[in-house]
Amino acid sequence: LIGRAHSYLASLTDGSCASIGELAHRLNINHADISRILPLAFLSPSLTADILAGHQPPPLTASRLARGIDLPASWREQAAALAN
Repeated sequence: LIGRAHSYLASLTDGSCASIGELAHRLNINHADISRILPLAFLSPSLTADILAGHQPPPLTASRLARGIDLPASWREQAAALAN
């Protein structure tokens, strides 16, 4: 999911897609799926490293990430919010 989020972000920022709608059309997926996963590209580097190493907080499952989360902008706040 994190890899997909970074891929979506790259497509939107490198000029290859002008919008989430265009990206969704190109990938043949629902734009809501992109909108729900895209915030994961903004996880703190330490949370990303923990997840990739399999050391994420127990409540932070792939299904929880896939459902979409209200991700705080502050990396410190992210750690607190995602630990619950």
